[in-house]
Amino acid sequence: MSTHSLPEFVPGLPAAAVDASLRQALGVCDRARECAALWFAEVQRRELYRALGHPSLQVYATAGLGFSLNRYWQFKRLADDLERLPVLREAVASGELGWTKAQQVARVATPANQAAWVAKAAVTGRRELAHEVRQLRRRNSPLAGTGSLFAEPAATPAEPVPVSINLRGDGLQVARFEALLEKAQKLGLVPAGADRLEAVLSGLEALVAGHGGAAAAGAGPAVQVVIHQCPDCGQAAAVTRRGELPLAPAQVAAATCDARVRKAGGANRATIPPKTRAAVLARDRHRCSTPGCGATRFLEVHHVMSRARGGSNKAENLVTLCGRCHRFHHEREIGALAPAQEANP
Repeated sequence: MSTHSLPEFVPGLPAAAVDASLRQALGVCDRARECAALWFAEVQRRELYRALGHPSLQVYATAGLGFSLNRYWQFKRLADDLERLPVLREAVASGELGWTKAQQVARVATPANQAAWVAKAAVTGRRELAHEVRQLRRRNSPLAGTGSLFAEPAATPAEPVPVSINLRGDGLQVARFEALLEKAQKLGLVPAGADRLEAVLSGLEALVAGHGGAAAAGAGPAVQVVIHQCPDCGQAAAVTRRGELPLAPAQVAAATCDARVRKAGGANRATIPPKTRAAVLARDRHRCSTPGCGATRFLEVHHVMSRARGGSNKAENLVTLCGRCHRFHHEREIGALAPAQEANP
């Protein structure tokens, strides 16, 4: 990527010199935005926000980088497009296309026709390109591209293999789904950084909670999930209609923080007394306490110091987290403890 320098500001210059300096400064701004978009896409692609101590990309952007939600979504949308369209990403990285043109191309290009769109954008003015894109989208051409509602995430060695859930819809249903999802995300109605499946789960939970019951009063979750855990090896699995699906260690650790446990021959026992749990949720205003998150769905209570390390069930040792942030805290804890465990077997 080429380097551009900012012109030094000098008042009182002739009109032509001021115009040239302004254009040079704007060019630097454009290249800076392109460079920032590429770095942002790298953070997303490699999930580097986790190594930086943030449970999601949105929390990293808003709490770590100071982005507004609108700015986050602008960067997020382009990062998604650069990941989906490698030819476009290379054109931006090489300086062949600028920020504005890249955004226009991403609105209509598909993996199959991206090279043609990049070539066209390179020789077309910004206004003309924007006009052609608008006209194409209005005609609802197949060139605008389509995508599945749920993209199966790549499995990592440390995680159980994900299970696909597929939904099919007609054109109107897909359009409604995408519009509602984007609106819900912008309004903060789903957890920060939530994927599409989590958004659907949030909507279903809201329907169940709105019908009344424990969740509506804040006394407990809208539904209960049954988890079987081996008392010897500690491995656990969630009970589903598809059979028992294995859970990651961090999911198991998060579940033991805030659950009802039943041992063979015994009664159900809450890991946190219900009154204490309700008090902690009320104290934290029924929101995830992670800076930049603030989710109001899938709330769980987390032990700041785990009980295995001597932590208590007192309110001062408890904090409200959403399921995503709760799991992230335990992932960090497991990752931090692993070297010590290896050194001291």
